[in-house]
Amino acid sequence: MRSLHATIRAYTASFRPPGISAGYQITLPVPPLSTVYGLLAAAVGRDVSPEEVWVGYRFHHEAEAEDLEKIIIFSPTGPGWNAKTGEVGSMPIRRQFLVAPVLHLYLPVEDWLRRALYTPRYPLLLGRSQDVATVECIEEVDLIPAQEGEVDGVLLPFPTPGVHSFVYSLPTYLPTHPPRRAYSVKPFQVVSQRQKVRREDGLLYREPDENLLIPVYTREWMV
Repeated sequence: MRSLHATIRAYTASFRPPGISAGYQITLPVPPLSTVYGLLAAAVGRDVSPEEVWVGYRFHHEAEAEDLEKIIIFSPTGPGWNAKTGEVGSMPIRRQFLVAPVLHLYLPVEDWLRRALYTPRYPLLLGRSQDVATVECIEEVDLIPAQEGEVDGVLLPFPTPGVHSFVYSLPTYLPTHPPRRAYSVKPFQVVSQRQKVRREDGLLYREPDENLLIPVYTREWMV
């Protein structure tokens, strides 16, 4: 299968797991599918859905770090107000982020996708608004179907026998316009350490000279 392979880099990245809003904000070590489709929407300037484009990717980073961030305290009626200080209520929180991330993104060979990634309509982000990314290069490659090999920095459908990882329920795609209802929410194994995997269902591919496998998600995997 012929594919575009885009290498996307940033200084930082952060992917907060849905539903986790405790005082310490963790990050997923691998971006959800919804983040990748959001990046494509920013590049193209409109929604790009699984109905239109399949995606495959793997992700890695050099290190993890923490930041101290001030957040505004909200109540059902809006921002909290501190009458004693005359200021909007706020509190510091610790936030985890990833350092020197690299996203290897695989897409169909389409000129409009290539143009959009090289000249994006909006800034490309790997997470939050400060996690600005840039496309380092785009090349055409062959993807070969595989059943067995090693994976690292990927999402795999749960359950994938023999793979040890955390499992999260993650959205696959969110439109940019309201109401922002998820296309689907699926359980995924977030694989952040190199390990062997075997699947015989057509999910896994690899480049001819690459040892690591990548899962390629088509519409059928997300409904």
